[in-house]
Amino acid sequence: MSSDLHRVPIIKIWDILLVPLQGEITDDVAARLKGDVLDRIYAEGATGLVVDVTALWIMDSHLCSVISRLAAASSLMGARTFLCGMNPDIALTIHSMGLDLESVQATLSLEEALELLGVQPPPLPDWADDGIGSVR
Repeated sequence: MSSDLHRVPIIKIWDILLVPLQGEITDDVAARLKGDVLDRIYAEGATGLVVDVTALWIMDSHLCSVISRLAAASSLMGARTFLCGMNPDIALTIHSMGLDLESVQATLSLEEALELLGVQPPPLPDWADDGIGSVR
């Protein structure tokens, strides 16, 4: 099978890179991911990196370590790193491993991470107001 089929997408949204992790990430894919993301931060001049783990099945010690090193390196390159969509099992795994995630800010949702990076949601249309206030 082609190695391209096992690549994690890196999505550019203005000056932010979004990395959605899904399923199970092998050690090889995780190692390649680090280099690919750092290369894109440099090439694109990205100022923000969002790693979305919402659809991740499991996070082992190697992947935790890769994300920690990726965040530290991206910080050195001027990109703020957010980890979003973490479920309780992944949070407990990270905590039990005692990993240093100083360079990562965790958020519950992708929207929250994007807002902290300066992306504003579009205004609600007039018809969306129910008379009580905003529906958000």
